[in-house]
Amino acid sequence: MSLSDEFEFDFVEQAINNGSNDSCLSSGLCYQVNASNWLGPLNMVSPIYGYIMPALISITIVANSLILVVLSRKHMASPTNIVLFGMALCDLITVVVPLPWYLYLFTYGNHSHVNWTALTCYMFEFMLETSPQIFHTATNWLTLALAVQRYIYVCHPAMAKQCCTNFRSKMLVWILVSVSCIHMVTRMFDRNYIIQTQDVDGISTSVCTVAFSHWLNIVTIDAYFLSFYWFRVLFVQLIPCFTLVIINTLLFQAMKRAERRRQKLMVGRVRSAISQHSSQSVEQPHGKETKRQRDANSTTLMLIIVIAAFLIVEVPVMVITALHTISSSLYEFMDYDVVKKITLMMNVVLCLSYPLNFAIYCGMSRQFRVTFRGLFYDPVLRVLSGGQLSRSDQHLGELTCRTRFQISPCTTMKKGDLLEATDASKLMKTAFRRDSEVEEVDRKSQRPRQDIACTAV
Repeated sequence: MSLSDEFEFDFVEQAINNGSNDSCLSSGLCYQVNASNWLGPLNMVSPIYGYIMPALISITIVANSLILVVLSRKHMASPTNIVLFGMALCDLITVVVPLPWYLYLFTYGNHSHVNWTALTCYMFEFMLETSPQIFHTATNWLTLALAVQRYIYVCHPAMAKQCCTNFRSKMLVWILVSVSCIHMVTRMFDRNYIIQTQDVDGISTSVCTVAFSHWLNIVTIDAYFLSFYWFRVLFVQLIPCFTLVIINTLLFQAMKRAERRRQKLMVGRVRSAISQHSSQSVEQPHGKETKRQRDANSTTLMLIIVIAAFLIVEVPVMVITALHTISSSLYEFMDYDVVKKITLMMNVVLCLSYPLNFAIYCGMSRQFRVTFRGLFYDPVLRVLSGGQLSRSDQHLGELTCRTRFQISPCTTMKKGDLLEATDASKLMKTAFRRDSEVEEVDRKSQRPRQDIACTAV
């Protein structure tokens, strides 16, 4: 997302007279597009937008594309994943749309001699500012929706069955993206682009002059920009960020309470098992409940981290935008040369945060990790190994088959069965642990072992 159009000009007091461009320039009622200093000082803009941002955007394209492919699988469909899919898509569009201009202007060094036309001048502002703001706004609102949805799941599970469905989540994503587009519609048509020709060192150069549209006379320029910027400050940044802080705190507290309840339940069941000398009868149900609770806590913790990462990069944006709006509304106190430099660094951090979500999903979501491995890692591994089992896979296929009082070598695991194993290391650890338990039972019972045939676990 680019913040530069938040600081492109101060509020003006009357509509623009397009018939006299020179007078409007001298009076500050219109402006010229200069690609060399549009986004900040050239000595900072050129390396950042010419090399650093394209590299970060390339990483984001790969990471978010992988997220979209994984979350689009049929078995991954859930209300939470639908919202995460919308967030990843909006983040991807936010960084991809401005990329052609970064490459053309700064990577290839064409910022000082752009052949402007009315269309290219319009697309310059639309692709660098309007479009990224639309989809970054959608990301903000989708992040808020994700937090509210998880809060309902954790604290009001009965309500979640009715409110948090796949269909409702899809409708919510479409509605929020649509509202994000609607709130920026006026910014797509509030300017006129006039192309002039100037001689610079004997060379004829086209210059793009931007003037406000006449329809702004209806509401006055002051009222128009005041309403636009204050809407963004309040409903796009301040209220969502403040609400996310509260919900994130409530989710963390709810997760800690659930963990304490689980610990108390575990202690109670262990005591009950010891007193009744039948620990095995309560071990399996307890294990299932513990696994469900652990998966739920893992999902909640993952979303807490995603929201926290979003707040770390979004709160500074909110502060800068609020200060700009206050400065333009009441009293001019901001140094916009300094603001543009800060904005450059904030945009780099913002772009750097997008691939971080992929790492969070892989690290904390077992379902995401298993699906990703099945889609990408295992097929590549199969191609590289020529369709043959690796030594580690063959060793895993020779796992020992277990029964309660009998033990014998298992038949070799097939490759297809091996690929269905969701966590090989956990499978091996479980097998070896159960083997030790069965051998201990055999020694106590002194019963002869009998060979049996079995399929792979």
